[in-house]
This record gives sequence, C-alpha cells and structure tokens, in this order.
Amino acid sequence: MSLGAASIIDLEVAGEAAATAQPGPVARFVGPGYVAAFLAVTLAGFAQAATTPGALARVGVEGLVAASALYALLGTLVLHLAERRDSRRHIHLVIGALAVLGAITTLATHGYASMMLLAVVSVGVLHLGTRTSLGVAVAASLIALIAFAQRDSLWSAFVQAEIAFGSGMAFVFVFSRIALREHRARSENERLVVALAAANARLTAQALHAEQLARAEERNRIAREIHDGLGHYLTVVHIQLEAARSYLTSDPDRALGALAKSQQLIHEGLCEVRRSVALLRGSVPARPPLLEALGALADESTAAGVATRIRVEGTPRRLAEPIEFTLYRAAQEALTNARRHAHASQVAIAVAFADSGAVRLRVEDDGVGASDPGGGASGFGLLGMRERAEIVGGTLAVTTGPNQGFAIELEVPG
Repeated sequence: MSLGAASIIDLEVAGEAAATAQPGPVARFVGPGYVAAFLAVTLAGFAQAATTPGALARVGVEGLVAASALYALLGTLVLHLAERRDSRRHIHLVIGALAVLGAITTLATHGYASMMLLAVVSVGVLHLGTRTSLGVAVAASLIALIAFAQRDSLWSAFVQAEIAFGSGMAFVFVFSRIALREHRARSENERLVVALAAANARLTAQALHAEQLARAEERNRIAREIHDGLGHYLTVVHIQLEAARSYLTSDPDRALGALAKSQQLIHEGLCEVRRSVALLRGSVPARPPLLEALGALADESTAAGVATRIRVEGTPRRLAEPIEFTLYRAAQEALTNARRHAHASQVAIAVAFADSGAVRLRVEDDGVGASDPGGGASGFGLLGMRERAEIVGGTLAVTTGPNQGFAIELEVPG
C-alpha cells in the first residue's frame, strides 16, 4: 500500500478506538451497489488471469472458475447472511476465508488475479478496525509482491507492486474508509433523529402535563375567589335578610335597617366580584391597608350579630400585596364560618407583627367547634386558606374541638 493514505489513516485511528470501545449492532453493507462492485472486481481478477498466457499453469481454467465463484459467493451471499445474523465472529470468519482464497488465487496465477485482494481489503476496512484493516492491506501487498516476484526480478516485482497494485490498494482503502465514515455519519444521524423524536415526545408530554397543572391551578384559584369573596357576602346578606324577616312585624325600623344593610352588602359584593375578575385578568386592584380592611370586616361581623374585636401586637407595617390579600381572605373566611357554622357570639382577631419579619394572624371564636376541622361545610374554606398560605410561603394551623370554639392561625413572611 502506498504512503498516500497514511495521513487519512492517522486522523481516523483515534476516533475508531472510541467508536469501537462499546460496539453496537453490526453494520450492514451488503446491498445491490456493494454486490455489483464486489462481482466486478472478482470478474476483473478472473479475466486478467484467464487472458494472460501462462497465468493458469498451476490452477487451470476450471480451478480459477471454481475459486472465483466461491470467492464471489463468500463475499456477497455468505457475508450478507453473517451481517443479518449480527455476528461479528461469522463476519471475521468470512473475511479470513476471503483473504486465504484471494492469497491462494493470487499466488497460483503469479499475481494476475491480485485484484481479488483489493476486495478483501475493502471488506476488511468496512468490518474491521483501522489497525486490523491496515494489517490486512499490508499483508495483501506482501502477497502481491511475492506473486509478482515469481515472474519477474525482485526489483521489477517491487515496482509493479508499488505502482500498479499499491496505487489500486491505496485507492480502495481510502475510498472504503470514506464509505465507512459516511455510513457511520448516516447511522448517527438516524440515531439522533430517533433520539430527537423521543425527546420531542417527552417535551410534548411535559408540556401537556404543565398545561393540565396550569388549568387545575387556575380552576383552584377561581374556586377560592368565588368561595372567599362572593360566598362571604352572600352569607352575610342571608343573615341580614333573616333578621329583616324576623323584625318585619315587631320592629319595622330595625327590619328596614337590616334591608338597607343587605343592599349595602350586595353593592360591596358586586365590587368584590369586579375586584376578583380584575385580579383573574392579571391586574391588581387597589386595596385599603390590611388593618383598615380587617377593621371593616370586624364592623361587618359585629353588625351581623357576632361581636368582633381586633388586637394588634408589634409595630404595624405595610406588607406585599399578595401577603395582605392572603391574610385578609383568611380573616374573611374565618368570620364567615363563625357566623354560618359555629353559631358564635364573639370573635377575636389578633394580628402580630414580629421583629423577625413574620406576621401572624389568629382568628378565634367561641362557637360549637368541630371534631373534624377539615370536613363539613367549612372544608372548602380551610382548603382555600391552606392553598393561599402555601402560595406565599406561609403555614396554617387549626385548633378546635366539640364545644371548644374554632381558631385558625396563619403565619406568613412579612
């Protein structure tokens, strides 16, 4: 083999070692194009030996025909079956048989059938490592040199081996390496396409999952707004209307006052609905400071018949809008539950501003309490409180028992 391919070989040896460190499935090269090329080389070697006087002195025409036919069968059909079986061992045995048969035929014809060795080199490049296939090429060159030396002087044989056979060997070796490299690139592209399709499928599934989570979160958010906002006002209006009906005959003025209060609450409820809609659309409606809003809730609760007082500990300060909104909704829901379920007569609201930055809200009533603080009619409200607390990084604790009142304590960063 000539030195013209040495630089290409050196560049590929390192990559070959990495590629073969963990061999995958056997590559398949035997196809229509390969079969045509292999048969053409075999036929060329046969024709050169058959048409050269004296070349068949040792083997004869019949022997050359048999050897060429067996050679063609090994290099096409048998190699194809070995590739299909995904067996490197069988492929190596086929290459070994081709090498032995090609060497015997080349030596027996004084080198005139040496083109068969070119096919051995090509198959070796496709299925063997770089170093092994290079060894095959060198061995084929030496066999050709020995065969040429049988009919000419050593120097003349060397020149023929280098110029005629060596040039063809280099050509076959280099272009076989190019074909192998293109095959590997195509296989890698196919692998990447499959991997990309799998990754795309995973991303699609994750996107669908994220969309489902977003929808569930939005549904929960809307449910909290309806329950905590509109539900609160409807409860208070219901209480006022019951009071108006009970006083309708005995105390008409008080009944009219309850109706007027109901009308005012309906107006406030509509404003709360508009505020919730604006919040759901992404805008942040202006709200009064937390203590002022809690004071309005306490006055409303007292007017509904449940005496409510507020106690503030520490130095009051403005908090982030989501924090204040969470505390406001928690107090609102606790007062609604005190009127609707607890049958309480008194409610105490305590807001503690700690120097560490935390803010704690405690709402406690003297009602009937509950054996299951998370169940019953108040379950959705408590669930909403807990979800709001978790969103802002806070915690919710519930203390209750039969005939022991009901208390919620919400602590949030402030």
